[in-house]
Amino acid sequence: MFEVKRKKPTRRRFLKSAGWAAGLAAGGGMFDSIAIEPRWLMVTRPAAGLADLGDGWLGAKIAHLTDLHAGRLCGAEYLSRVVETTNAASPDLIVLTGDFVTRRSAVRPELTDVLSALHAPGGKFAVLGNHDHAANPRRIQRLLEAADIEVLTNTRRVLRRGGDPLCLAGVDDLRRGRPDLRAALAGVDEAVPRLLLSHNPDMAEMIPPDLRVDLLICGHTHGGQVRLPFGPPLFMPVRHRKYDAGMVQGPRCPVYVSRGIGMVGVPIRLNCRPELPVFTLRSA
Repeated sequence: MFEVKRKKPTRRRFLKSAGWAAGLAAGGGMFDSIAIEPRWLMVTRPAAGLADLGDGWLGAKIAHLTDLHAGRLCGAEYLSRVVETTNAASPDLIVLTGDFVTRRSAVRPELTDVLSALHAPGGKFAVLGNHDHAANPRRIQRLLEAADIEVLTNTRRVLRRGGDPLCLAGVDDLRRGRPDLRAALAGVDEAVPRLLLSHNPDMAEMIPPDLRVDLLICGHTHGGQVRLPFGPPLFMPVRHRKYDAGMVQGPRCPVYVSRGIGMVGVPIRLNCRPELPVFTLRSA
């Protein structure tokens, strides 16, 4: 009776198998980052606890759109689907925090056509981002206003719901604009809860101690756009890297940084899906 000897796995075979596995994983990751994640929108539902919030605003929903980057990488069809998803959330307010385009060539009337379809009974409000300033800020503001979106450049609106006030303020872009926090919140009663819109989350580090802000809502970072598994993002376009994504405690108030809708630079998102936050207002 003969004994069949099995060949022991050699180091070369092991490395070859590992190489194939790594190649397949890399290929799958590349396919995901190009073909799936860039338009796999995630709706998140963070809670926003505000002190002195009146009963009229309890449970109100605010949808946050940022970094649309309309243009070659983010066309009208994709952005229209984002608008449909936003409307399906039935927000009471919609806020948009800049970088509507990537380049000047994308400043076109089609942007108004897409954004006009956004619906919120309490209104639609925006601030501009660094790419908007680099493209054509005045024209972008006109396109937004044509879509019934009010641009809050260093100014505010005190909104009322059931007779209860809520201040919604906005500042100009930190990198290319002229932000003025005091002007944005001038004349607002200290007892009124305040939401502040800024494209760049580094603005959180500039809020003076005597100026009340209850929540700062931002974009700009794209969440890094490419994040290695279990690691930090490869690139972060802010000075304070803690403001990469999600809810972060700033020196004066909580800061929410959305991963945004679009892309810039390369058409890739990895472990960093585009995000549509829908806040629910609560009493702190």
